Amino acid sequence: MMYLHAGADTVIKTKSIVAVFDLDYASQNKDTLDFLKRAEKEKRLINVTAELPKAFILTNDGKVYLTQLSSQTLINRIL
Repeated sequence: MMYLHAGADTVIKTKSIVAVFDLDYASQNKDTLDFLKRAEKEKRLINVTAELPKAFILTNDGKVYLTQLSSQTLINRIL
């Protein structure tokens, strides 16, 4: 089984990852902002960084992980 190190002490099973999003690009869309706000309200948003997040990871259980790693770095780690 493969895992992705998402930052801090957080690892995610790669088979559970649905998508990786660039936060700067994705946050320009109102629907994405609404999605992130809803995830936070529902306690599904997990911030794994003390820094400014650069990307977020969506998993098949509905969790959303904010990470300081770029989306490209995360994708390279998955591949």
